[in-house]
Amino acid sequence: MADPMNPSTGGQQQQKYRQYNPYDDQINLPYRQIYELPTSPEFLYEEEATKKRLSWGENLTFFTGCGYVTGSVLGAAKGAIDGIRAAERGESLKIRTNRILNSGGLVGRRGGNCLASLGLIFAAMESGVTHLRDGDDGSLTTVIAGLATGVLYRAASGPRSAVVAGVVGGVTALAAVAGRSTVKRFVPI
Repeated sequence: MADPMNPSTGGQQQQKYRQYNPYDDQINLPYRQIYELPTSPEFLYEEEATKKRLSWGENLTFFTGCGYVTGSVLGAAKGAIDGIRAAERGESLKIRTNRILNSGGLVGRRGGNCLASLGLIFAAMESGVTHLRDGDDGSLTTVIAGLATGVLYRAASGPRSAVVAGVVGGVTALAAVAGRSTVKRFVPI
């Protein structure tokens, strides 16, 4: 009978058994396939790959949601600071906490609703201007949309207020376009 530990006896027995190495599978893992993922987005259809901008519905949802969250956070911070300043000497901790929370909630809701409505108007204006310019979605489109948003937002307050708000909206949109191009130049995304 052949000894499985002795390679000189019984060549058939030696092929039947092999030494088990518990670390063999971990060393030969195809780790490059796991950790080196593609950086470009993957698309199912060719039309999706050629599309460079968001649809009007996605645009509307994005700007409205970002405006609401930003306005709520900034408004809640300002309201909390106002609540801290309005605290009177001799109040208990519960009363001060209630004052801070009420003030933060009130100003946060107002700020969120204000910026959400601005985001809604801006998204609608940008989609409209893009449609009127036959799909040209450039920096000029964003600046025109910002200008129109300011004018429409303050139109009920009179023509002078609408013009000032339009200029502020246009300058803000221009600053956003310049900031976006600067970020693209210096930050690898």
